[in-house]
Amino acid sequence: MHDVEPEKLSVVHTLPLFRLTTVQRTPDMGTLPVDYLHGDQNIKYWRKPISANAKAQRWSEFRLFPLILDREGAPWQPACMWLLERAQANPHTISSLRPIAQDLAAYKNFLDDFKIEWDDFSEVIKYLRPTYLYHTHLQGQVTKGSLKRSTAARRMSTVIGFYNFLDRNKHMRFSPANPTWIEKKISIAYNDSIGRRQVTNVRTTDISIKSKTYEDASSGTINDGAKLRPLTVNEQKELVNALKKLGNTEYSLMHYIALLTGAREMTVLTLRLGEVLRPTDQVRQWPHKILCGPGTRIDTKGDIGKVYLSMPRELYEQLHAYAVSERARRRRAKTQQGEDPMNYLFLTQHGQPYYESREDLNAIRDSSTPLRRSALSGRPLRKFIQVAVTPLIQESIPGFTYRFHDLRATFGMNWVDYQMQQAGNNGIDSRYDWILSQLSKLMWHRSTLTTEKYLKYREQQKQLEQAKIGWSEYLSKLINTEK
Repeated sequence: MHDVEPEKLSVVHTLPLFRLTTVQRTPDMGTLPVDYLHGDQNIKYWRKPISANAKAQRWSEFRLFPLILDREGAPWQPACMWLLERAQANPHTISSLRPIAQDLAAYKNFLDDFKIEWDDFSEVIKYLRPTYLYHTHLQGQVTKGSLKRSTAARRMSTVIGFYNFLDRNKHMRFSPANPTWIEKKISIAYNDSIGRRQVTNVRTTDISIKSKTYEDASSGTINDGAKLRPLTVNEQKELVNALKKLGNTEYSLMHYIALLTGAREMTVLTLRLGEVLRPTDQVRQWPHKILCGPGTRIDTKGDIGKVYLSMPRELYEQLHAYAVSERARRRRAKTQQGEDPMNYLFLTQHGQPYYESREDLNAIRDSSTPLRRSALSGRPLRKFIQVAVTPLIQESIPGFTYRFHDLRATFGMNWVDYQMQQAGNNGIDSRYDWILSQLSKLMWHRSTLTTEKYLKYREQQKQLEQAKIGWSEYLSKLINTEK
C-alpha cells in the first residue's frame, strides 16, 4: 500500500530575522555573498542591507516576521508586501501580524482549492468574484458550525484590508475590471468614556460579516477586555493551597502578584529585577509603586501609557526575598544580563524569560545575539496551570477551571467587596464615585464604564439568582397544580 502524500497548503512561516537588502552583481563594502545551486545552474550574487544607521534599521529589520508561503513554498508576494507595509508603519507590533498572516493563508488556500486567481475580477456577476465567493464560503462554514462567526468576520475583514492595500498602492499594479465590493455608510451609536450617547458614521461593505455576540446572563463573567470569571473565596483558598503543595516558587509568586495587584500576565512576566531589589526598610511608602508601560520594558496591554502598579508590603517582601535568593541568582547566571537590574525578575531554569517584552523583542541586535524562532509569551505558565494546578484543585472542587487572566477580575472583586464591607450600613452608594475612581486607576481602565462592571457585578448576580429561584418556584407550582 502506497503512502498518500499529504495535501500541500499555503502556510505561515516565521523568519527569525527579516532584513531588507539590495542585490548587486559584484562585492562591495558591507555586502554578503549568496551562492546556491538552482537546478543545474550555480547562482551567485551579493546583497547589502538597506539600513545604514539605527534609525533606518527600525523599518528595514524585523524579528519574528511572518511570511505567507504558497503551496509550492514560495512567498505570496502581494500578501507579504502588505505585511511589510504594516511592519514599517508600526515596528513595535510585529507580533500582531501573525493572526493577519494566518487569515491571508486561509484565503490563499480557499483560492487554490477552487482554482481562483486573487486578482481576477472579470466576472460581470459580482457573486462570482473572489471576494464575494470567499464571503459565501465563510458564511457557509459558520452555518455548518465549522467556523466561529467572530473568526469568519475577522478573516473577511483581513481580506478587505488586503485589497484596500492593493488599491492604494499603484506600484502593486492591481486594476480590477469590476468592483471588489460595494461600499456604504452606516451610523453607529455608542457610549463614550464618560457614558454619553454618541453617534458616528462609518464605512462598511456588502461582504463584511457582522460578529454578533450574545451575553450569557448566568455566565458569572465580567467583560474586561475578555470575559473574566472572578474566583470565589473558596476557590481562592483552594488555589493558594494547591500552589503551596506544588511548591514552585516562580509560578506561585506570579499568581500572588495577579491576585494582589490585578496585573495582566504580560505585566507580571515582564517585571524587572531592579524593581524589587531594595530592602523593605528602604522603601519609602506603601503600597510600593512600580512604573510600567512604554520605556520601562514592563509591558502593558496596548501600551496605554506609563502607569503605576501598586504592590502591598507583604507581597514586595516575598518578591525581594526571591530576587536575592540563590535559586534566582542561578537562573540569572545563565543569561547575558546576569545581575543587571533590567534583567527579568522571573526566568526559567534555563535562563529564559517566560514572556519577552515588546521592547526586547524589537531591540536592535548584533550578529552575536542568538535568535529565537518564536516569541516567548507565557506558554509555560499556562501549561503549569493546565497540567498541575487545575487537576489538583479539581480533587476538592470537581469541574473547576480557571485562566490566569481570571485572577485580574478576582483582584477587582476582592477590592470592591472590601470597600462594600467598609461602607457597612451606608452602602456602596455613599462612596461610589471614590471607589469607581480608585479602582479605575488600580486596574488601568481606559473607561470607567469597564470599572462599573465590577461595582455592579455582585448585585447583578444576586438579583439574577433570586429571579431564577423565584421563577423556578412559580413554574414548579404551576406544573404540579391539578386542573
